[in-house]
Amino acid sequence: MKIDFPLTSFPHGKETDLKKLVSNLEVTGIRFVLSAQNARLLCRLNSKGVKISKSLGTYAHSELEQHLPIIIEQVRTFHTRIAQGLHPFKETKSPKDITFAEFAQSTYMPNAMSRKKSYRDDESRLHLHVNPVIGGLKLSEINVGTIRKLLDDLSQKHLSPASVNRIRAMLSSLFNLAIDHELIESNPVTRVKKFRENNQKERYLNANETKSLMTILGQPAAHGIHNLVIVAIIHFLLLTGVRKREAMDMRWSDVDLSTGVWLLGENKSGKARRINLNQDALQILQQLPKQSLFIFSNPETGQPYNDIRKTFDKIMHAAGIYNMRIHDLRHNFASLAVNSGQSLYVVQHLLGHASPQTTQRYAHLQSDTLKQASEEIAAALRSQSQHVA
Repeated sequence: MKIDFPLTSFPHGKETDLKKLVSNLEVTGIRFVLSAQNARLLCRLNSKGVKISKSLGTYAHSELEQHLPIIIEQVRTFHTRIAQGLHPFKETKSPKDITFAEFAQSTYMPNAMSRKKSYRDDESRLHLHVNPVIGGLKLSEINVGTIRKLLDDLSQKHLSPASVNRIRAMLSSLFNLAIDHELIESNPVTRVKKFRENNQKERYLNANETKSLMTILGQPAAHGIHNLVIVAIIHFLLLTGVRKREAMDMRWSDVDLSTGVWLLGENKSGKARRINLNQDALQILQQLPKQSLFIFSNPETGQPYNDIRKTFDKIMHAAGIYNMRIHDLRHNFASLAVNSGQSLYVVQHLLGHASPQTTQRYAHLQSDTLKQASEEIAAALRSQSQHVA
């Protein structure tokens, strides 16, 4: 396809990378107007013999790639409307007729992408848990009872209270945005109570579980597990304790494979972080093919995975490990660090916690380690006393 690609005031040598990024777009009509820091996107189409245009937003160069999937889908919708003889930029439905799924795709997700680093989690929650149930309902049809039943059913099935509350928070943000667009008058989520969470409940692997899990990760095919990229993600999380999304969004350009230094641009707290990978974690990266900008990319799309729980659950089942969440791998890493004698200060920086208070949840593990050390010292004194006698 031909893309109008002006390079006004664009830094010399950088245009090649951006051209590669957009050269495979399977949609026409996108124009990129570039400056030294930003890319302004326009959609320019021909509707009934008239050239028309619409702004698609302005993004920093570093953010452009993550926004492109939503932008491309939006432009595809414009082309579909033209094919139907409609104006591409004008909604044919009355605002009150818009469905939950339509609003989520056209308005909520682009908004989430512009303000949330975890927007892919929302994308996954919508796809897996929400749209199949209420996606076809009009926004105006959804009430307190609809939301309460949705969340209760999710809780009854398999989701933890914390996971259901994350979905509740997403829904609340979505309906507040619908209010801002004057599509509804009130937010039905505000009258639905949060589920009680046990935030202090952490799951750790015992020695036998660890041995079993390492066996599965070392020979996944022997247990019917064939997605080796997700196997590598799980093994990497086990070895590093990083957050799931941090690992899944890793790029080759972020890691120095010769030194093992990973420069994480921004973590959950919004701060840059330097991570020194251990040799086992580094070896996982070195064995992966460089088939995309992303290290743990989906071979079919070249993009990070949205959700890895299905394969994760299959791995845990094969290992005979139950009641284990993906995030518990991070808790397990912290447990191993504390029990090996590391201070809470070291654990804080290994995990990338912005505040030492967050790391205090592992203080009881340190107490157990110190108590064991004290018992060993007492045993040594008894042994020496008996030897002298």
